[in-house]
Amino acid sequence: MPAESVTEIGSPQRILPFHKEWVAHFTGSWPEGFCPRWKRKPWWHLVTMGLSLCGGVAASSFIITMPPRFWTLLVLSWMLTVHGARKAQLVISHHAVHANMTGNTQCDGVLVEALSTILTIQHLARYYQDHLRTHHGPRFATLDDPDVQFLLALGFRPGMSRAALWRRLYWTMVSPCFHAFFLRFRLQVNYIAAPWYHRLMASGYATVVVTFLVLTGAWFPWCIAWVVPLFPLYHVAALLQFVSEHRWLQVHPTDTHALRTGEGRWLDTKSMRGRLTFGRFVGDPLPSRDLPPRQWLWGWGRWLLRLFVLHIPTRMCVLPGDLCQHDWHHRHPRGDWSNACYERQRDLTAGCPGWPEPYREVWGLGNAIDVVFAGLASLPPLPASPSLSRDVTDGACGM
Repeated sequence: MPAESVTEIGSPQRILPFHKEWVAHFTGSWPEGFCPRWKRKPWWHLVTMGLSLCGGVAASSFIITMPPRFWTLLVLSWMLTVHGARKAQLVISHHAVHANMTGNTQCDGVLVEALSTILTIQHLARYYQDHLRTHHGPRFATLDDPDVQFLLALGFRPGMSRAALWRRLYWTMVSPCFHAFFLRFRLQVNYIAAPWYHRLMASGYATVVVTFLVLTGAWFPWCIAWVVPLFPLYHVAALLQFVSEHRWLQVHPTDTHALRTGEGRWLDTKSMRGRLTFGRFVGDPLPSRDLPPRQWLWGWGRWLLRLFVLHIPTRMCVLPGDLCQHDWHHRHPRGDWSNACYERQRDLTAGCPGWPEPYREVWGLGNAIDVVFAGLASLPPLPASPSLSRDVTDGACGM
């Protein structure tokens, strides 16, 4: 018997005027009974990632050769570059670590090492340990989860009010300390805390880039087309992804005392994993056709503004690829991730076999963040200086 997805915030009804396959992929929510015309393969995501990354860099390089009045178009090219970089991290490298890209562990490992060198993100060995061993293990969403430690280090702590957590988010996005903190450990994880061969790869790549810039004098185009989107903008996109990803530290009620003392644990049961995860979808319901003309025009204006200013940037930069269906990934980490949008709905229609908890979904990035913040606000405060077992920035470069 089909199960019903629990819609916690937002509305899944009539998000866009046409019911097309690309609309389903954009919102992240696949309609029941709607079959895809073709199944995507992992290589499709790899190619589109490369095209987005290279296309964004090329577009930025071209835009700065135009008169300054056209430089506002850099916002679009930067979005394309950030999309490619975040997809390389959150989709390609992520599933390569799971050995789900080519199906060959060695080939997937080479892919992760290459992307981590080019983009200055987490290398294979550390990513495997932090993501597969910890994030997908019994310490998921606890104090030992590197993603949780990263958020704690940034000041997002249990017991803070929702308003205080939102203020912390706004300040962190523009804080020079945050960007320096993130940059420092992106460099550390590539040039210091890495196997010798990765340090050699990273140093060789950096040498080639610096040599090219010295010989060509292309420092300004490189800063505009690569540094701006791949560092400060990338950091903001990563932050928004982390604070909306899971119900962090929402351990079982019987572990409240353990959480207060910094020793929170819970058994990795399907029930708890289902409660800690949720789908994050984008889009607003269409304005009602029954509204008076003035309200109807106002409603469509607002709808279009939110689509282009909020939902499209969110889908491109914060929730690329299968990030909307990340709850399905935690239930089926070896599933057909290339078609996660469809597979999540198919699993839901089948009644979520083997899982006692229904799927949950939240519409809108702001609503997803608020769900996480509400959970943190409901928890007891941690000790003033909780012991963080590992580098708190491990999560900054991984999932």
